[in-house]
Amino acid sequence: MLLHVEKKCHFSQDMSTLLHVCQDIVATFLRTHNYPETLAAFEKECERVHEQTSAYNTVSRDLRTLVEHAASSASAHTAFEPLSATATESPAHFPMYKLERTLDYLHMGNILSIVPVTYPGVTGACIATTGADKRVVITHLATGDVVGMLEPSAPKEAEPHGHHAAVLCFAQHSTNPLYAVTSGMDGMLVVWDLAHDAPIQTLRDHHRFAVRVAYSHDARFLASAGYDKTIHIYEDEQGCYVRRHTITLTSNPEALLFVRGAPDQAGERAWLVYTVRDSVMLHYVAMPTDTTAWDMLTYNTNPDPDDFHASYSLLDLALHPSGQYISAQTGGHGSQCTLSGGSDHTLSRILLMPLFSDKRRTTLWTEAPSSSFTSPRHAWRKEGDGVWVTGEDGILRLVALDGQVRARVPCHGQHRDDELASASWRHGGNTVMKDVAVLYEKNKEHIISCGFDRTVRIVHPTI
Repeated sequence: MLLHVEKKCHFSQDMSTLLHVCQDIVATFLRTHNYPETLAAFEKECERVHEQTSAYNTVSRDLRTLVEHAASSASAHTAFEPLSATATESPAHFPMYKLERTLDYLHMGNILSIVPVTYPGVTGACIATTGADKRVVITHLATGDVVGMLEPSAPKEAEPHGHHAAVLCFAQHSTNPLYAVTSGMDGMLVVWDLAHDAPIQTLRDHHRFAVRVAYSHDARFLASAGYDKTIHIYEDEQGCYVRRHTITLTSNPEALLFVRGAPDQAGERAWLVYTVRDSVMLHYVAMPTDTTAWDMLTYNTNPDPDDFHASYSLLDLALHPSGQYISAQTGGHGSQCTLSGGSDHTLSRILLMPLFSDKRRTTLWTEAPSSSFTSPRHAWRKEGDGVWVTGEDGILRLVALDGQVRARVPCHGQHRDDELASASWRHGGNTVMKDVAVLYEKNKEHIISCGFDRTVRIVHPTI
């Protein structure tokens, strides 16, 4: 009997959501075709009220978006169970979170990325942050102490080394944590020996910003993406990386990620997945073997695989903890974003795509405003039941697989001591978050973010 009542409630909720979506479609038609009197009468008759906490409340009501949101809502309740690694937990059972610590002394300029690292000779979790000050700072998470620093040499040295401009990305060696690689606005890739905080190789193939860099699972291959509209793939040859392949693009690459497998069978073959600005495609490039070359596959992330219209760009990629899905975060949705509320927000979405597939598993509406000013980032909880996303309003958000925003933590920007209200933080661009990472130490979850206010913020669950 109870099960019957629960199913009836779910059905009632689904019908109510569908009704509101249909009303929005009608209202959009009346508004765009300039029928203000009919629109006013329609809205009065329907008594349409949108939930204030809903991410969808600030989405522009174009028909394409409405249809996509309706499809996502219809499938959201089925997405949680098969993807969560903790199937015994209810999607409603998330802890409360709060901002616990601030590190405001690590960099002299904007902090541009953050990643968990293992640092030689140091016990406990560490983080690496890259900055506009041309440095990478390694910080012990528990103590906040700076334990290492990768920085450019003095100009007077005979052989200057390190980056000559802002450092944009950091990746630790997949199998040997003594090494790491960075990329920067100087177009260079620098391979570092972390035992001595010294560079051991510099790659200068990019002619503009090198925005992304990643190792394959076995570190045999190294890939970089640059705003010279190229992707370079390097192979390890006796301890040095040699360029093996270059992909020339028509637009700037935005994200890249190595995965393993094959479209028709499981396996250990490495594939590089990358995205390009103003494109909705996921591009797969297979690393060569003794019998294969640089095979390429392309998958459309639009809900309809026959629809090639680019209404968004794919700006960030991550592998879901299950290892079965790629999460692609969207941005640049074709309309200007403002942080003052209203219906002209463009909200970053996360598309969960099975490996080697053009069929979306689900779409998560993040509630996080995005614009061309910066690229959104996201990081998964280890359980795979929720994802933390950055925003330009200084707020970290946890979005669950059921499509609900489960936590909102004000983190970045100037604020009054007596109130953590994001509206009071909007001074210039200092509410902009650049990156977020999730790490676990002694089974405790740490959510770490960085931004244009030159701080690192550490968020913990309260219970």
